[in-house]
Amino acid sequence: MPHRPPVQQPRAALTIPHSPKATGKRLERVLAVAFMAISMVGGAAQAQEAFPSKPVTMIVAFPPGGPADVLARAMQRSMAKVLGQPVIIENLPGALGALAVQRLLSRPADGYTLIMGSPNEAILAPLSNASAKYKPEDLDLIAPISSHPLVVMARTGLPFASLEELIAASKKPGSQSVTFGSPGHGSMYHIVSEYMAQTTGAKLLHVPYKGATPMMQDLMGQQIDITILPNLGSSTQLLENHKIKALNILDNKRMRTLADVPAISETRINHKEELVHSIWLAVMTKTGVPADRARLLLEASQQGIQSPEIAKVLEPSGSSPMGPQSLPVSAKFYASEIDKFKKMARSIKLTPQ
Repeated sequence: MPHRPPVQQPRAALTIPHSPKATGKRLERVLAVAFMAISMVGGAAQAQEAFPSKPVTMIVAFPPGGPADVLARAMQRSMAKVLGQPVIIENLPGALGALAVQRLLSRPADGYTLIMGSPNEAILAPLSNASAKYKPEDLDLIAPISSHPLVVMARTGLPFASLEELIAASKKPGSQSVTFGSPGHGSMYHIVSEYMAQTTGAKLLHVPYKGATPMMQDLMGQQIDITILPNLGSSTQLLENHKIKALNILDNKRMRTLADVPAISETRINHKEELVHSIWLAVMTKTGVPADRARLLLEASQQGIQSPEIAKVLEPSGSSPMGPQSLPVSAKFYASEIDKFKKMARSIKLTPQ
């Protein structure tokens, strides 16, 4: 007979005796691990919600002592009280404010870095400065602080008492161009002046400077004819001391501190409604800050705006703090400003340099 291998019998299945006690211990361990995981997630969420948990930085795109710096420091104490953390001022001038904005944009959109912004650095620098690698839409406007009408300022020896006279004289055949200075190519003051020349037909010649200080020195020294600036900082003292003179306020009403200077609305200049301009200062952030943090920053900013310190800073210029407004209103205002300045830049054919 042929040999047959032994038949393998199936092994009995391995059985573990049921133990209610062992099962209960395993369930307790599973529940303990799950509870620990839930607690860790909840703790992380609470940690994320605790804002701010460290100092907040306010970047100022100008040197210490300038109008933007003075306003930022006037708001420090009130903002810190609301936030429960110190507010640190970081001055970073240069490139028409582009350096300060780029510093802001290099940091996370977490609400810990703010900037004291204006149209110059937020909107105009990327339109006029080739090295400014950002867009106006990369920033959010949290709270406007103050708005300052622009003033047409002139050297004392200029033989005109008003902007209307200056424009009429410059348009006469054979007349020389009126020189106007600005703190730099693409600044708001440069764009407004060029737009004024285009709108009114005035013959103006741009003389750019690297900052307002050398420009004002040349204005006092009769080297340039006019400039357009807000009535802030050193220009206030120069007007009061009759080192320079004011021709018109680019607003619909006169300023309390320059009561003898007519508003542009009082003149017979054609298209004068297009010459109403003011510069604003605002607390701004990088786009993308969480909504709850943005609301807290808005609350802190508004407390700072309403503080006695701000009133004292603005009083010499005749300006007033801007009223409280919501984040959607601030966003709508900023979008309209972007649109306005982009149209003006296109109109005068502004090119980045």
